[in-house]
Amino acid sequence: MIQGNYGQRIADHIEHKKPKGWHVSVWEVPMITESIVDDPESYLPDHLSRADLILHLCESAQAAQLLPAVAEKTGAGGIIASIDSSAWIPPGLRNQLRRELGKKDITIVFPEPLCSIDECTVGFYEKNKEPYTNEAIQAFARHFGKPRLELSINDKGCISAAKVLRGAPCGSSEYTARRIIGLETAGAVPKAGLMCLHYPCLASMKFEQTDNGVDTIMHTSGRVFNEAMEKALAENNNK
Repeated sequence: MIQGNYGQRIADHIEHKKPKGWHVSVWEVPMITESIVDDPESYLPDHLSRADLILHLCESAQAAQLLPAVAEKTGAGGIIASIDSSAWIPPGLRNQLRRELGKKDITIVFPEPLCSIDECTVGFYEKNKEPYTNEAIQAFARHFGKPRLELSINDKGCISAAKVLRGAPCGSSEYTARRIIGLETAGAVPKAGLMCLHYPCLASMKFEQTDNGVDTIMHTSGRVFNEAMEKALAENNNK
């Protein structure tokens, strides 16, 4: 489910990098201005493909209100609802969706930002990480989510190669991996995180109440990549 350039870019990257056997179907949700209360099914198209997983990449709270109806029509048992701007799915709506979907044994997670998801949790900061158990979401997170890198370091202490083992759904990990070649390891962090934001990251730049207190979700995206760099550098030192 997409709206605008944000969702389209992620959908395009997943289509390009998807594992063999995956099928990606995209529904561009119209911008809905009125409140959706009694008849969400009326906003759905006549046909939606059957699906194991819904990836919600929409930019309005009205679109998020369609999720229970979309899950029922597609048969999906898991939903990843991206929080790259808290205005898209406010906290109260997240709780409502958890309750409503939970009654139907459908798992929904809200990674903030989207690149903070892995096979066990969503969220970047330890105090706010949320565990989940859902095979469809875990299958997605094995391939797209919190970046995992493999680095090669030359005898001058510079990065000579960078392989993306798992990349952010938006494609920023691959973009940044190409640009950190030649960086000295001593200064690679936080430079790499800043490079990641130059993709450009489409997470919100607005200072708001996030999982880290008053901060921007975009800054968290840079920290997600820096953490991946720190782990890859440590693994290289331990070889």
